[in-house]
Amino acid sequence: MPRIARIVRTLPLVALLALVAFVPGTLAQNRLTLEDIHASPKYIGTFFQGGRWAETGPVLLYVRGNADGSSDLMQVNVETDRREVVIAGAGLRKDDDGAKALAMEDYTYSKDGRKVLFFTDSSPVWRYNTQGYYYVYDLDTRRVVPVSAREPGTQLFAKFSPDGSKVAFVRNRNLYVKDLATGQERALTTDGADGSIINGTTDWVYEEEFGLRDAFQWSPDGRRIAFMQFDESNERMFDMIDNRDFYPKVTAFRYPKAGTPNAEVRLGVIDVASGATRFFDTGTWRSQDDATEYLPQFGWTPANAPGGAQVWALRMNRDQNDATLLYGDPASMAVRTILRETSPTWLEVETGFTDLTGGTLTFLDNGQGFVWVSERDGYRHLYLYKTDGTFVRPLTRGPWDVTGFLGADEANGTIFFAAAKESPMERHIYRQAVDLTTGAATGRTNGRGATTGRGRGATSGRNATTPAPPEPVRLTLEAGWHDADLSRDRRYFIDSHSTLDQPTIVTLRRTDGTIVRTLEGNDALRRTLAQTQRPRVEWTTVPAADGTTRLNAMVWKPSTFDASKKYPVLLYVYGGPGSQTVKNQWGGSRQLWHEYLAEELGVVVVSVDNRGTGARGNAFKTVTYKRLGQLEAQDQIAAARYIGQQSWADASRLGIWGWSYGGFTTLNSLLMGAGPQTFRVGMAVAPVTDWKQYDTIYTERFLSTPQNNPAGYTDGSPIRYAANLADHQHLLIVHGDLDDNVHLQNTTQMTYALQNADKSFDLMIYPGKNHGIGGRATRLHLFRMMTDYVRDNLIGR
Repeated sequence: MPRIARIVRTLPLVALLALVAFVPGTLAQNRLTLEDIHASPKYIGTFFQGGRWAETGPVLLYVRGNADGSSDLMQVNVETDRREVVIAGAGLRKDDDGAKALAMEDYTYSKDGRKVLFFTDSSPVWRYNTQGYYYVYDLDTRRVVPVSAREPGTQLFAKFSPDGSKVAFVRNRNLYVKDLATGQERALTTDGADGSIINGTTDWVYEEEFGLRDAFQWSPDGRRIAFMQFDESNERMFDMIDNRDFYPKVTAFRYPKAGTPNAEVRLGVIDVASGATRFFDTGTWRSQDDATEYLPQFGWTPANAPGGAQVWALRMNRDQNDATLLYGDPASMAVRTILRETSPTWLEVETGFTDLTGGTLTFLDNGQGFVWVSERDGYRHLYLYKTDGTFVRPLTRGPWDVTGFLGADEANGTIFFAAAKESPMERHIYRQAVDLTTGAATGRTNGRGATTGRGRGATSGRNATTPAPPEPVRLTLEAGWHDADLSRDRRYFIDSHSTLDQPTIVTLRRTDGTIVRTLEGNDALRRTLAQTQRPRVEWTTVPAADGTTRLNAMVWKPSTFDASKKYPVLLYVYGGPGSQTVKNQWGGSRQLWHEYLAEELGVVVVSVDNRGTGARGNAFKTVTYKRLGQLEAQDQIAAARYIGQQSWADASRLGIWGWSYGGFTTLNSLLMGAGPQTFRVGMAVAPVTDWKQYDTIYTERFLSTPQNNPAGYTDGSPIRYAANLADHQHLLIVHGDLDDNVHLQNTTQMTYALQNADKSFDLMIYPGKNHGIGGRATRLHLFRMMTDYVRDNLIGR
């Protein structure tokens, strides 16, 4: 059996990544400790004060907090570092709130630049702080006035009308508009109510899984507002119980579990002047038809588009493998199909928690076309369409995934995007010269503008009339992980770059890739790390359970590693669809804990991206479709057994741990198939244990519904395999009792099954903690406990 070290030397990846990312040097003096990692600022880096790009030039606007509780709106020329106060907050007071200082949390300028909308005193609705209070600051009069009174409740997503004369906002599930000249406030909807109708914002599951929270938009001419309306009456309530007080406190919210009813949803248009409201027939409202279930994205087409501004919406079926782009005429309310794309597995449109950024659809400024993101050819790429849905040409092509469309320089025929082109374990920024003209379409249409289905999706983009796009130009030459923020004039981008051995460095670059200056070098943290005794990491591949697929892996070994000795091994896994843990990116405290285990406890830590993970094309990602948890566990078991055969590994001391989906994969790897014969220790934090307990949108995207795929749910649930826990195995399960994402119910049902099977295990519940189990003292307690668990049961005292 070849040794891992031998495999590493033969990998093509070595040309891209240093085999040994870091080796302790002579300067190393400090040793990693749990307290330094989890309960002190020692290894916390500094962050660049970002902001929003001005219309032109390398200028950012941002909010700076002051000691007296006020805030200033600042601007900085990031090329020269010249900073100046745009709006001083010292004199800005909230007259409706005891004349307290106005602490700006967010801001929006009116289109004419004469007014600013400030957001303050925010609090979370679900995951994010989206409710609070808004104030309008008039730059001419220098007056601050509240958008609305505080007494009726908090406001959400306030926006200026295009002419700056009005502000629309959501309050108590209804839409309102205020005339800034007269001060008159009007309700545009009145049917919003807890437990039933929501106007202008979304329910829990849309925010969590589609990343959609703000659900209304002004038309370009300011005459209308397009908005989404939900009716969550049929969604079941879910209760979370906080037992920390004298009497339990119950928090209840609507949570649709897999196979149960979702909220009804439809798209409406309000005539702002008259208040008249009409709804498009999208087929999603009380239709009882799974073919038209979701509206995950919507907006207005550009005012200069052929036919003027129309409402667009992306509609999906319940299984999320059939997406239709719809246009609605706000005058006639007619709805037409522009584009349809299908997949035998799923289509990914989520922008909140995936590698896909920027959304599925981006209209060009000239109004003549849009860029569409699709995996129809086996990899995620960009395609150009005319605004009427006629296919024009592919913009990118190749055996690699585009991970983010950053924008287009239409005047110069250039697009900018992020991609995993060099390696699945890296992200780089690219520019590419493209033809963005839409005059000569090559796609087939159905006579109504809708591109017809072909192959996996709407149009394959591979035919004789569409030549291959030119090779993209890589702008970030440094190995590692790059995230970019492109300026509005397309002349600059801010690059956030890190590697596994170095924390984030932020630089300003021109769009030819030239570095202008370093904005944040994290020098102090880099010096601290250089003076810390740390392990080495190796990049390699290991075989999947199918015997042919190679899986990317990284291995942390102690700096004093001796190949003649035997080491315990701990696998770290997430493993969910499209995710990655094996990447050349700084991993913060989680990574440092793995380094601590290697360096201080002598544990070799390994992470393997099983089949179903991301950045290796659609076929690799979707192989787990309708059988979540099965192939992932098989691959982790195969990887562990392979590692256990290496001369330096102790096959009798193999462990695995993960969080969330990783906790789910940990349990299945421990209990399924050869898991009991492979792993000695498993630690599952906040695990899903039965996908019927999870939400509709995420779960059914990969499994369909329990009604349609009962075996997929049963066969992938670790509850089914609870009796397989062997006497020599040690299992620790950890959960926060106020986890609104993966509910404690998952752990309760898992422990119930283990008890019924007469199995011994360890359990830790964190009162009052959500899915992240956050808090400095709590994190230290958690990782000290897991460290002790590894020491006692994997290493052996």
